[in-house]
Amino acid sequence: MNSDIQNAVRTFTAGEALSAHRRVKLSGVTVVYADAGEAAIGVTTQAIANAAAGPVRLLNAAGTFNVTAAGTITAGATVYGADDGKISATASGKPFGTSLEAGSADDGVEVLPDTWQDFLTQYDCSGL
Repeated sequence: MNSDIQNAVRTFTAGEALSAHRRVKLSGVTVVYADAGEAAIGVTTQAIANAAAGPVRLLNAAGTFNVTAAGTITAGATVYGADDGKISATASGKPFGTSLEAGSADDGVEVLPDTWQDFLTQYDCSGL
């Protein structure tokens, strides 16, 4: 019998080569980049080679996340998912969260995630 994982970080196998600080989603039992408009389950904490196991900080974790920007982001901006697991100020699907600092393309930006929006995007909760 397996036990529940009660931690904010879980090890997953990468379904493609992944960079650190990128949003990821499940693809079967592996993780791959969450692209623009796609819900994420977490953010990589380090680079993970294709088919290797590595840590993903789950979005239900407390606190803020360091996520790679796809372009210019201002402090206080609502950010959305962008291609290759990055974030952008350009609206695409539900908001990912709010940037707590400014950044440029490929910078790490501190984000307060809006985890309920990602959850609602992925699952139909209209009947709740």
